[in-house]
Amino acid sequence: EEMDTTSASGDTAEHITSGEAEVYDRQIRLWGIEAQNKLRKSRVLVVGMQGLGAEVAKNLVLCGLNAMTIIDPEPITLDDTRSNFFVSQESIGQSRASASRAGVQALNPLVKIEMGEKLDDVDVTSFSLVILNDQPFAVVMATDEKCRAARVPFISSSVFGWIGYAFFDFDGNTFIMKKPEDIPIATIEGEGVPEEAGPAMTTIMDEEDKYEERPVAYASFAETFNVELRTKKDVRKAKHLLPRSWHAVKAMLRPSTQASLKVATTEKMKSEVVWQQWAAEHKETGQDKEATEVTTEWAQFLIGPQLSAVTAIIGGFVAQEAIKALTGGKNTLHNTVVHSALDTTTHVVKLPF
Repeated sequence: EEMDTTSASGDTAEHITSGEAEVYDRQIRLWGIEAQNKLRKSRVLVVGMQGLGAEVAKNLVLCGLNAMTIIDPEPITLDDTRSNFFVSQESIGQSRASASRAGVQALNPLVKIEMGEKLDDVDVTSFSLVILNDQPFAVVMATDEKCRAARVPFISSSVFGWIGYAFFDFDGNTFIMKKPEDIPIATIEGEGVPEEAGPAMTTIMDEEDKYEERPVAYASFAETFNVELRTKKDVRKAKHLLPRSWHAVKAMLRPSTQASLKVATTEKMKSEVVWQQWAAEHKETGQDKEATEVTTEWAQFLIGPQLSAVTAIIGGFVAQEAIKALTGGKNTLHNTVVHSALDTTTHVVKLPF
């Protein structure tokens, strides 16, 4: 049985089954039948199934995709069982993807849940959207470049203990965006307007007329996270616009940080590695005072298991922007969200400046 989606203008949208209409009723009311049909035709790749990946997969499978492919060959650890709600201690030793697959599928039997072995084995350009969670810097940068070349929307996100980020690159994709304020939206002649009231023209600001569909430009992952502060003006901007949590994320993304953490044998050694790199990030933006305020006590909160509250917040932002990317939604974020449970702040950072 099918639900008729013929519009008032006579255009016929793609049919959606009555079963789907019942399952997705609340969200159809929220974003409309056209957006739901776009979602049900989408194929999404999710790489990385720690706690953050579980949140992302959960949010997106519930929205009604056509198919989702999950990839994470790493074995389940005790830390995973504390943040990934799809696995248990009985799952330890299994791959994260295989241990999570049944739980993801159970949330929505209408979505095809597939599993890949390795990121290198799949063609990322064959997907409607690619999401990398908790992946190495070089892998994220290379995958983003492939997606940009094919105009495939790309998201990267990570959670480091109590701090996390989500980066969005939807370069060249079309969205509903607010028109520039200096463009008149509509005008009428001001008949009967007293002369003292000024020019006989009035701007009409109907809400629908404030927006337009247009391709949107995004910076790449490399342009965003390898940004060089070449001038004093750039340094001043960085000092005032970049939150402390941004520097923590940059420090944790550094390949040198990850390499040092792998060889550190104690929690104290790991905390010292993070502390040094975090302070160094502050110094690069002229924040010498802030660099001295970073402590090993703060750093230790970046090396433990992913805090569930942070994975939920970052996972929520990822899903929100993913749905916009798949449906051509309104007012996408540019281009990085950073959340810190250490100081309970969330910032949207647009780089390069």
